[in-house]
Amino acid sequence: MGQRKRMPMKLRMNNLRYKASEWCKRNRDTPFDTPMLAQALGMDPDSRSDCSRVYTSIIKYWRDEAIIQFRKWVEVGIIPLDKDRYSRWDTFLYNYNQNDAYIFLFDIKNKYYIQPGLDELERMDKNRLQRQWQGILTVIDEMKTYDNRLLLNGVQKPITELIEAGRGVDLLLDGHREDEE
Repeated sequence: MGQRKRMPMKLRMNNLRYKASEWCKRNRDTPFDTPMLAQALGMDPDSRSDCSRVYTSIIKYWRDEAIIQFRKWVEVGIIPLDKDRYSRWDTFLYNYNQNDAYIFLFDIKNKYYIQPGLDELERMDKNRLQRQWQGILTVIDEMKTYDNRLLLNGVQKPITELIEAGRGVDLLLDGHREDEE
């Protein structure tokens, strides 16, 4: 009797993800950027639309699916909650990769995507939060300059409430706790 062809998770009816999965299997642990992956998939690395398609159809899609899959696997016990977070992450990556799907995050410092270990993931998450927080602080500064109000549910609130609420986030990202002050 012939061997049944394995159909990896979330690849059915998507030739682009299927090709990306094959490339990822052959190039495990190889950092890459979007144009490099687009070129590896036979697309134009200089085309903004091709690179955008690679990002949304593959990288972002797998990252979004990873969150859903992680929650499902926790629910059914594939990822044991009684283990430390390193074991949970390793178990998750192993199982997710076995299903020919990958989770990549962009390392802004090195300008490439990697599938991070837990320490690297936590460092990258902190850096992402800090960059986003700096953008929020820029908006708050502009609002202060123009004495703007914050409109919430049809009610104007003074910007000072937003500044006070953000103080805890600022301290947390700097590595301090509010009760230390």
